[in-house]
Amino acid sequence: MSPLHALLLDRDGTLIEDQGNTNDVHHLAFLPHVVTGLKRLAKAGLRLFIITNQSCIGRGDVPEAQFLSFQKELTERLATDDIIIEHTFYCPHNTDAGCDCRKPKAGLWHQLQRAYPDIHSAGVLMVGDKDADIGFGKAINARTVRLSSSEYPVTIPSDDTVTDMDELADMLFEEAGERVLSIDAAADFVRTAQKEGKKVVTTNGSFDLFHPGHLFLLSEARKHGDLLIVGVNSNASVKRYKGPDRPIDDEHTRALHVAFHADAVFVFDDDDPREWLKVIRPDVHANAETYGANCIEAPVVKEIGAELVLIPVKKELGSTTEKLARTPRA
Repeated sequence: MSPLHALLLDRDGTLIEDQGNTNDVHHLAFLPHVVTGLKRLAKAGLRLFIITNQSCIGRGDVPEAQFLSFQKELTERLATDDIIIEHTFYCPHNTDAGCDCRKPKAGLWHQLQRAYPDIHSAGVLMVGDKDADIGFGKAINARTVRLSSSEYPVTIPSDDTVTDMDELADMLFEEAGERVLSIDAAADFVRTAQKEGKKVVTTNGSFDLFHPGHLFLLSEARKHGDLLIVGVNSNASVKRYKGPDRPIDDEHTRALHVAFHADAVFVFDDDDPREWLKVIRPDVHANAETYGANCIEAPVVKEIGAELVLIPVKKELGSTTEKLARTPRA
């Protein structure tokens, strides 16, 4: 499976109880396991968007301002659990309006792409409980997952079916785990890819408490080749250079989080990447620009005939240290 970078989420019947599009904040109720499942996926850096039909607005049953107020409350409640919905895209038209934005038509996807041009359907998962949601996902060539429901007929098959968001998280973490390899297996993966003419990029880090800065590094590194292979520092390695209280997340968890955004991941115990670079032998190695062109691995990168690229660091995206300062450990 290709790495995912975003989930497109239906709202009614998928995130919250479907009460006929009342959009009444007094009746806002998340379905079981929505918060726990989404929190796990958000922690792994998956970007979240809501894609919803709201014909109640077009019929005049609900003022658009009331819908927007309801959405604000919904997203703020999720945010208290570190689940950030980046944007809600909605069709406000009645069912007979003939618009191009009502699911299963792809108009809302085109809106999303204009606002977020870095989101591509190959890395997107559409999650919903109705045929319209699955049809929408298929219309944009995205992978589809249906939340099983006896309330609506199934005439459009989805790629996968789950009972709730926790089961979805279980499935996606299991898939990510298949991309966590030994260093030797990662090297074999790279050799096969290179024989097929693919350009392989590597990068590395501890990736403790996965945050937007990590996601930026990985997404920028990927732009320099066809496949991204990531080395994750072991627990012992992190402790040696960050201190006895680190890492916060264990090496297995950190590797799984990174695996959502990479084609292969391995854990290494050295203090720097020089030794495994000789084994993996990528075409490109990406490093944060703070380490500079004369970084410790630069001679090895040159020795193996690879290119060194430096990725800018965006301080506004934060760091693990800042995240810990905001939410101190108990």
